[in-house]
Amino acid sequence: MAFKRMDERKEKILRATTDEYIASAEPVGSRTIARKYDLGLSPATIRNEMADLEESGYLQQPHTSAGRIPSVLGYRYYVDALMEQRSLTPQEESAVRQEFEDRRRGIDELLVRTSRVLSQLTHYPAMVLAPEMDNAIFRHVQLIPIDPTAIMVLVVSGSGRVEHGVMKLESAISESDIESVSNSLNRALKGRTFSEIKSTLFNQMRSEAIANDCFTEDILRLITNSLRSKNEENMRVDGTINIIEQPEFKEVDKLKPFLSLLSEGSNLPRYLSELTNQSGLQVIIGEENKLPEMTDCSVVTATYDVGGRAMGIIGVLGPTRMEYNRVVTAVEYVAACLNEMLLLFSKE
Repeated sequence: MAFKRMDERKEKILRATTDEYIASAEPVGSRTIARKYDLGLSPATIRNEMADLEESGYLQQPHTSAGRIPSVLGYRYYVDALMEQRSLTPQEESAVRQEFEDRRRGIDELLVRTSRVLSQLTHYPAMVLAPEMDNAIFRHVQLIPIDPTAIMVLVVSGSGRVEHGVMKLESAISESDIESVSNSLNRALKGRTFSEIKSTLFNQMRSEAIANDCFTEDILRLITNSLRSKNEENMRVDGTINIIEQPEFKEVDKLKPFLSLLSEGSNLPRYLSELTNQSGLQVIIGEENKLPEMTDCSVVTATYDVGGRAMGIIGVLGPTRMEYNRVVTAVEYVAACLNEMLLLFSKE
């Protein structure tokens, strides 16, 4: 933790104030803390400590009322030092597992299910950023003859994602030559990232002419070109309607910037993509976010990976008055389940 620990009494009051504000969405007064949280302190003592916390930047008064709410610094201290994570119930864990049971639907459906179950668990909008193909790992290419002068090329990434294209041939090619090229490509490309294939291996394999020179070069070009249109961030969102239930967004002027974050063309996918550079769970609160539209929002994210390489990110977006203890648990659990499923995909 980058800041110095405060004394235990102030920590108890900050935790109680934050818990109460998250639950009620109303500024919290000293009498409320004294009555509900059994800290063994008088309202006057609590009031003095709250004033000290405000002076130190951990609490703030939204208006002239006596009540206070956590600041961004207060939430940060709460998340890093005071919060007690809430466990998922056995029923909730079972519901998540059931969503991920059927692998026959493929990687795209798995990511759709991830955003849906995460939104259902947290009651906030949930996002899944699909992996960029440049960072994906090549697993397999299959060449399927359509007719004597056309073949379909199926490219499978390590996460199970499939891209395809059709290649027209200038002249007929035998099935044995197609099989030979397919085997050579799979031996040379397996385990490489698509970025490596485009930047290095394409030229290397072309110069070495691992099989029918022209044919192999055309196949490689189709592999790389067919992925370019798929290489932009692909964000899936579920549960946007949940945000309307939050008191902070009852006013249209506050709701509009939030909804714009989840709409097509926003900067959120690119921002989330940057977060994949830092593996594991992250909690980014209010003004800590780089996007101005996220000043009143917090985001909890976790990367998902295949073979130890971060492939994408899942996350929950909500107000700064987020149920952090519940959301952190949900994101960690769903990310672990997703990683487990993607590992099975990669081994098939």
